[in-house]
Amino acid sequence: MQVTIFSFLSALLWSSLLIVAIYLLRHTRFKQHFGVLSMVLLYLFCAVRLFLPLEFPHTLIAADGVIYPHIYNLLTRERDMLANKPLVLILCAAWLLGFCELLFRYIRQYRKAICSVAHYATPWDERTNSLLEQVRRQTGRKLRVQGCTARNIESAFGMGVLHKRIILPDRDYTETELRYVLLHEYTHFLNHDTVVKLLVTLFCMIFWWNPVVYLLQKDLEQTLEIKCDLSVARTLDEQERAAYLRMILSLMKQTGRKHRLPFMATALFQADAQAEIKERFVMVMTYSAQRHRHTASAMLTGVFALLLIASYAILPQPKFEAPKSTKPQTIDFNSDTAYIEQNHAGEYWLCIQNEQPMKLTESEADFFHQTGLAIIKE
Repeated sequence: MQVTIFSFLSALLWSSLLIVAIYLLRHTRFKQHFGVLSMVLLYLFCAVRLFLPLEFPHTLIAADGVIYPHIYNLLTRERDMLANKPLVLILCAAWLLGFCELLFRYIRQYRKAICSVAHYATPWDERTNSLLEQVRRQTGRKLRVQGCTARNIESAFGMGVLHKRIILPDRDYTETELRYVLLHEYTHFLNHDTVVKLLVTLFCMIFWWNPVVYLLQKDLEQTLEIKCDLSVARTLDEQERAAYLRMILSLMKQTGRKHRLPFMATALFQADAQAEIKERFVMVMTYSAQRHRHTASAMLTGVFALLLIASYAILPQPKFEAPKSTKPQTIDFNSDTAYIEQNHAGEYWLCIQNEQPMKLTESEADFFHQTGLAIIKE
């Protein structure tokens, strides 16, 4: 088991293909099957494939000319450059600096958002706290969530992974509107949507140099909103679903300016996203409980797990010809001109064409066998 430049390139290719597959699946009717567990597992598969670019002893090596011949021919010509340790260190340093810069920027934005909430927000009144308690009883799950009201926002949103907060705009809600708003944001926390956003953000920051990873963030917010709406719809009857959608539409019409919240927040809606709102409405109104929802999600996750395992089975790699030795009394040989013979006594002998057999230890025989020499038993 080892890590090589080619196992890393293979990991990059496979993880990118998995990411593209997830992106395409989001735009199919399987979108409603993306529960938190299955979604995190799909992202985890991509991360595992990139974080563990391993070549196992039983991995089948696909020689040059089979897969990516032009890319590998280029790498063959530039293998001396790839083996240049100072260059590798420079590339690794650039990778690390880019990640640190993005992480620092993200932490700064997050702290700025938290400080803004703490500075401008005020605690909820008893009416809102009482409605939140009703939502807890309705969902049957209790989470510790802090609530506050802020004047400088247009839409309710939730944020936080360890310290969860629901921030409401400073406006007059009817009791029905307020209950649905709280139910929506509370469901985001029940689905761990802020955790999913954080994991995707960290993954994109780590592999910032790969443009494909940003497909993970594209439409993720819409997917999470639809998933949250469907979770809410499961607890409502048909008339309540219609009231829930009317509440969202009414609050959108009351929103004055176009205002987008930071990516780490889970907003009730975005003011400039009419097409996304329409899609959410269609998904909720056509929602019906499906018996095989968990089965389909498990099957989808199983397919990706098999793809992850299969990706380690074959490694595309060019076949480098060994350079001719210039040292005196050195014998050049390969699998065409040499083999290993094992006699009845269990001894190993290296047999090279036009040369006398040479005795090998078992470890030496195993090493030469891994390089391609056949072992022939008497």
